[in-house]
Amino acid sequence: MIIGGEEAVVVAPEEYERLATTRRQVGAQGARIRVLKHELQQSLALLAALESLLADIPHGRPGPFFDGGGGGEAGHQAASCVRCGLLELIHRGPSAVTRAPRGGLTAL
Repeated sequence: MIIGGEEAVVVAPEEYERLATTRRQVGAQGARIRVLKHELQQSLALLAALESLLADIPHGRPGPFFDGGGGGEAGHQAASCVRCGLLELIHRGPSAVTRAPRGGLTAL
């Protein structure tokens, strides 16, 4: 339908409300996506900085000993090389890491 030289669409009030609700939901999702994108960029920058810091750790330095509560047996080293172990976790990606019961990270 043309009104005053402009094309117009006629919809029932219920249909208009449904469309308006959908529009609001899409707007909210767009805002959430922008926040998640920003958080992802910050996380990637943090990982890059961590990787850079790990480059300064001497290769072959043994990892700390487990205290018996971190998922390993008491008295056993976490990794034969801290640098290599952490870099391996970073390069494996998020699917290779889960939250430990005490809030730390453990490899799967």
